[in-house]
Amino acid sequence: MMSHRFPYEASRWSAGQPDQAKRWFDELEMIGAQNVRARLAQVNAGSGGSIPIGTSQMTIGFAQEWLAWHDGRREALETERHNRQVFWTRFAALAATVAAVSGAIGWAWTIFHK
Repeated sequence: MMSHRFPYEASRWSAGQPDQAKRWFDELEMIGAQNVRARLAQVNAGSGGSIPIGTSQMTIGFAQEWLAWHDGRREALETERHNRQVFWTRFAALAATVAAVSGAIGWAWTIFHK
């Protein structure tokens, strides 16, 4: 199960500074995934490098880790939504089948008894 909250305190890129990691996390949330993705595409450095995003200067690895978590969470939510949709579609098909069979049985019953 995917975490509903990004575990920024446990990120190896925040160097054991949870207050700083929280500020970085808030900045990433405010900027949004698409903007972070675009900003990461502009740099040519490793995960340990530094990148300005919004008003914060953070490690590239932290932004990459947040983006991976964000994308995974979005994918999990879409999968869950799809599974619910499939369930209700199958339920509706079953209900329609039961109704059709009930109607056919009622029709046959009426013909037999006339």
